[in-house]
Amino acid sequence: MKKSVIVCIFILIPACLAGSRSSDVPDVARIQRDITTGFSNAGWCYDRYTNLKPLNAHSEITVADIKGPGIIKHIHTTRHHPKEIMARGIIIEIWFDDADEPAVMCPLADFFGDGCNGRSMYFTSNSVECAPWSYNCYFAMPFKSRARVVLRNDSDKNAMNYSYVEWETLPKWDDDLGYFHATYRRKCFQLTKDTDEVFFEAEAAGHIIGRQFSVATDESLFEDFNFVMEGNNEVDIDGRERVIDYLGTEDSFTFSWGFRDTFAGLRAGMPLIEKGDTHCLSIYRFHDHMPIRFNKSLSWHINWSHERAFTKRPEWPEAVANGGCWVDYATVYYWYQDRPDGYNHEPLRPLSERQKILLHSSAKRSSETDN
Repeated sequence: MKKSVIVCIFILIPACLAGSRSSDVPDVARIQRDITTGFSNAGWCYDRYTNLKPLNAHSEITVADIKGPGIIKHIHTTRHHPKEIMARGIIIEIWFDDADEPAVMCPLADFFGDGCNGRSMYFTSNSVECAPWSYNCYFAMPFKSRARVVLRNDSDKNAMNYSYVEWETLPKWDDDLGYFHATYRRKCFQLTKDTDEVFFEAEAAGHIIGRQFSVATDESLFEDFNFVMEGNNEVDIDGRERVIDYLGTEDSFTFSWGFRDTFAGLRAGMPLIEKGDTHCLSIYRFHDHMPIRFNKSLSWHINWSHERAFTKRPEWPEAVANGGCWVDYATVYYWYQDRPDGYNHEPLRPLSERQKILLHSSAKRSSETDN
């Protein structure tokens, strides 16, 4: 009777190959022959490309006009001198798919996180960068049929500008892709025990990807941004109240115990803290690791009504009664949504007001009350 013999063969896989499944390989290492690279110059008409339109006073230039489907990967532009005029005197607009309104409309400095009218220190993050005399943006911006990047100079000065856009084609459009948006808003209000201010609202399906705040005040009580740092950041999503409730603005930006020292991180930073006749703060946070998602609507407001400091610190209600405690917020929200249109940006203030660090003086209001 013959016996069956079972032979087992073991193959040893080198450790360097173990776990190297195709899905684990980063995209940057893949050869993708169905994707091409695109590039567009603008503004710099002084050397090789003398036909480029300069960014002169009261004019605009198209940095890129791209046919889709594609995805913008990088936007570069110069910072301009004098910063106190040009930082908010130049506006960036980005339009997708021939929509009736831009998806992005912001003063240049604020869009790139250079807060308080271009006074931040240099910093880099995963999303935007304030480099020596230049700005860079790394948000991915997919589009189905067309994308236009426009710079508009609202000032009386010509801007010696060099800008470019780098993008890639997409083999086909995916309806799950969102359109990048960013909007700028300026709010000036008296901070009282009843203050509850809405800073951003959207009606669409999408997700928040980041915020940048420039905060200014000349209220002496707020020198260290006491009280200003407080206030619950309440995020209402799809009709549900306080789905997210950060118990303090500093914590919503990932910091604690107020805003004390400048810091620049990849996802959050404080690139400007100034104390003086006017106290200034610039802060940013990006949620690329965990976007705040909504299916129908989102409302982001800061509510100070639950802060006990107002009753514990009598000098605060006294200053309010005397017409003080005014704060000035210039904010940028960054998000993706399911369509290229459908958002109405708040009209920009006149350039003379945009350039001011502080629109409403607590000190002036208090002296007027005393008289």
